[in-house]
Amino acid sequence: MCDCDAYDRPAVFEEVTRRARKRHRCGECQGLIEPGASYHESRGLWDGQWSTHKTCGSCFVVAHTLLDCYAFGYLAEDLDECWLDLRHRNSPTRIAVAGMKRRRRAAERTLRREAAHEADQDRR
Repeated sequence: MCDCDAYDRPAVFEEVTRRARKRHRCGECQGLIEPGASYHESRGLWDGQWSTHKTCGSCFVVAHTLLDCYAFGYLAEDLDECWLDLRHRNSPTRIAVAGMKRRRRAAERTLRREAAHEADQDRR
């Protein structure tokens, strides 16, 4: 959504940049955050519930460059919705959404390949 008033603000919020020690999944594009890569971790207290969100560097830049605000886990949908607003109808928004889709497909291919390899190893 392009309207930041539509989102509830957390009572407590912290955002830090971390370096991955193990593999994580980005909560936005579902891409892989490999060990050694930096990512952004956001923690907050929304409606009495604590939650933590991990975001890859690419999605973090997209979110903070193209949108004033967004709901964690809904970056692609928020970009699509804001793209309909004429002032956001530009190629960076389309490129950002395409990049998110590409990272998700790459992660799915990698995970399928690894699962097939593990299954093959188990059969031996």
